[in-house]
Amino acid sequence: MLERSVPAAGGREIAPDEVIAIVGAACLYPGGCDDPDAFWDFLRRGGFAVREVPATRWSPDFYDPDPDRPGKTASRWGGFLPEPFPGAFDAAFFDISPKEAAALDPQQRLLLEVGWRALEDAGVALDPDRGRPFGVFVGISTTDYHGAKLWQPGSATIDPFTATGASFAAAAGRLSYAFGFDGPSLAVDTACSSSLVALHLACQAIRQGECEAALVAGVNALLTPNLFICLTKMGLLSPDGRCKAFDAAGNGYVRAEGCGAVVLKTLGQARRDGDRILALCRGSAVNQDGRSNGLTAPSRKAQERVIGQALARAGVPADSIAYVEAHGTGTPLGDMIELSALAGTYAAGRDPDSPLLVGSVKTNIGHLEAGAGMAGLIKTMLCLRHGEIPAHLHLRTPTPHHPWDEVALTVPTALTPWPGTAGPRRAGISSFGFSGTNAHVILEEPPSKVREMRRSDAVLLPLSARSPAALEELAAGMAGWLEAAPRNLADVGFTLGAGRTAFAHRLAVVGSTAAELAAALRGVPPTPAGGDSWRRRLGELAALWIAGEEVDWARLYRPLGAGKTALPGHPFQRQHYWVDPVVGAAAAAGAPAAAAPQPPAPRPVTYDGPDGMRRRIDDIARKVLSDQPLAPLDPELPLVEQGFTSLMGLELRRELEAELAVPVPTTFLYNYPTITRMAEFFLADRSFPATAAAAPPPADGDYDFLDELSVEDLATLIEREVDLP
Repeated sequence: MLERSVPAAGGREIAPDEVIAIVGAACLYPGGCDDPDAFWDFLRRGGFAVREVPATRWSPDFYDPDPDRPGKTASRWGGFLPEPFPGAFDAAFFDISPKEAAALDPQQRLLLEVGWRALEDAGVALDPDRGRPFGVFVGISTTDYHGAKLWQPGSATIDPFTATGASFAAAAGRLSYAFGFDGPSLAVDTACSSSLVALHLACQAIRQGECEAALVAGVNALLTPNLFICLTKMGLLSPDGRCKAFDAAGNGYVRAEGCGAVVLKTLGQARRDGDRILALCRGSAVNQDGRSNGLTAPSRKAQERVIGQALARAGVPADSIAYVEAHGTGTPLGDMIELSALAGTYAAGRDPDSPLLVGSVKTNIGHLEAGAGMAGLIKTMLCLRHGEIPAHLHLRTPTPHHPWDEVALTVPTALTPWPGTAGPRRAGISSFGFSGTNAHVILEEPPSKVREMRRSDAVLLPLSARSPAALEELAAGMAGWLEAAPRNLADVGFTLGAGRTAFAHRLAVVGSTAAELAAALRGVPPTPAGGDSWRRRLGELAALWIAGEEVDWARLYRPLGAGKTALPGHPFQRQHYWVDPVVGAAAAAGAPAAAAPQPPAPRPVTYDGPDGMRRRIDDIARKVLSDQPLAPLDPELPLVEQGFTSLMGLELRRELEAELAVPVPTTFLYNYPTITRMAEFFLADRSFPATAAAAPPPADGDYDFLDELSVEDLATLIEREVDLP
């Protein structure tokens, strides 16, 4: 049966089987792996990142070597991110108020920061107010922060931000909101297969024309001992802190935290956009174990089916796959069934001289659960790029439950060159959820690209940031990066211009060499242009761009054959946002939590007329908007046009009520949208020393807010404003 093409989000026809390209990637994993290059260096040297539970997470009193002890975990190990995680976050960068940041699950914080890095890596310049048909697909499944710290009956920490800070749906929706994406936005929870299932759904959505591109991420955070205790009782955790996948001594897995993200487009769209192509998703499949030996027991038949379906959709033979990044947790039953499924699919009939190579990143960093599939995908993408397979750790005695001598399958325990193949390098990635949902992806190295580069005597590098401090840090980092290795300067200029979001604080430099550009970034005055008309023209463009004008970067750099390249990202200015940072020994013993301190009573405040009132409202509004210094807000411009959200409006209302001791209506931000109108509202109250005429009703044209109200809020407003019988 012939398949009909469907219209894409942008109107272009997409064939149903068009290949999906990975055009950007980012990660933050244990072991100092704060980007894919650092992750590769870590893997290539056989790095191992598991350590004891940090004292800042929870008390060691929760540990007991006896797995049967009630309320105790027999594992005191994990793949933990270093401090300042989980407390630190750049809330101001994402226009999140301090109170909302404190209520934000650190998983959402990771998703925002790593998602942003992936978009930077893909060269996606954002303008959230305009919107883009991008999809967001997030693998997430744990709720440590809110389950144990905030979401408790009677807790004084519950506020308007608690629900959105905890919600999985909001974890995906917040990314769409922050970045201005209006394609599908889904949170996926299939336990340990979540992020690979999310990738599969994203590929489908792109092919079906629901979005032109997608951001896919997987995340996990280890913030309380609760799930450690539960998994100990299930017999799933390794008491010695090693994921010994496929080893006879395998005794469970080690939990880990972190986040990884990729950006997807069709191959054709990526080529038209001048993107770097990191790898190709040839095919993927998802299925379920169904009625197996138990809810959490894996099924060999289901795993064989999902691998076969992924190969069929990729249109490639099994023997073209040289490597499989296995689920490989180190649980004896799971390992045995997975090896059997690989033997029945990839290794069946395979030449013994070209065995299938199998490994698991969980031996290096632990098991990221909902984020595990993404970690395996990024590792495999790096293997394809570099033509090497890192060592699989902790394999001393292969499990006797697999016939190693009879099956063309082996596990490399040292850094291994990618086997020679007639065609492109290809690999498979497996991810299986304990509830029975399985996923498999076929990944292929990117097609080779011959680029015609034309020499340019000088280039223009535009840099921008959210704050002066961030711009200074970005310029210093870029200078060092330019000097560290040879760079294609035209690629750098094109990516900075066309592939970076242009912020208010800007710097632009012109130069012919990396050394000259680095010096200019450090503030060294440039050499006079003299009679060089090209450099003078670039200098004029630099001045226009710094002044806020738009520049057609493609027109400037495409004639030079420039394309997008990987660059240092915007430096985050993190601050501490946290609630109850350590679960202590008292909590382990069941002691009641200390009562939250009561806020002080509002103190009388005298304001010097309308100007003084406007200044005070401005101070409070800027505190709600961000805890970093900002210029005063425009008193005549609606706050919703200056970064305020509806939840920030609730927080502003609460702050104003607390200080001024005047009841404020729930529709305050809509009835009185500007600081000037708010000042008029408060000065109309006779309890204030400085009085004014009663605040006028909204002027004509100010009723647009009614369209934003729910039926219930509209009814409340009518009852308050109209004397109904």
